[in-house]
Amino acid sequence: KNKLCLASFWASEFNEYNTGFNMINGSCGGGHFFLGTGNSKKCEEMLIEVRFSSAEFTVGDWASVVRGNWVYDRIAGPAHRLDVSLRARGGVAARHLPHGLVGQAFASTEPRHGRVDEYPASGTFRTSAMAEGAIEGEAAMYEVAAPHTTTFRFSRFEAAEATEGQPGLLAAAAAAASSDGAIEA
Repeated sequence: KNKLCLASFWASEFNEYNTGFNMINGSCGGGHFFLGTGNSKKCEEMLIEVRFSSAEFTVGDWASVVRGNWVYDRIAGPAHRLDVSLRARGGVAARHLPHGLVGQAFASTEPRHGRVDEYPASGTFRTSAMAEGAIEGEAAMYEVAAPHTTTFRFSRFEAAEATEGQPGLLAAAAAAASSDGAIEA
């Protein structure tokens, strides 16, 4: 496909009813658009459907739902947050061997637990855990050079579908999972 589709979901556009008229703005092939409750937009393979306070972004067998919600008990800062969920339909994950920090969860049949920080009961804390043991390589290998860039060490963008019997990119689940005692939430 030839058109680039970019879209941003803005929690700051929500009103007191947790909805909005311009929650999503973006462009399709250079043409700009705004979407609010009840609107939809199709840009080649990308379909964006806006509901009351959520939007579903679908491309083929991949879907992402972004839901806006209140920040409860907030002291300062944004009044709304965005919760994101991803799902793969059918055997798309097995065919495309998704990768990257999120994609590895789809490409592995077993849970992948990595190193976690132990937070103190009080005071300030700087995280040091970077998912070691749950991801291949190191976190820096997943950094991209610029926004909207898809090239990184393990990139599968624009890659061909896997053929039956083709080995995956990921290490065996037993080798990738750590035994640090992390508990899945």
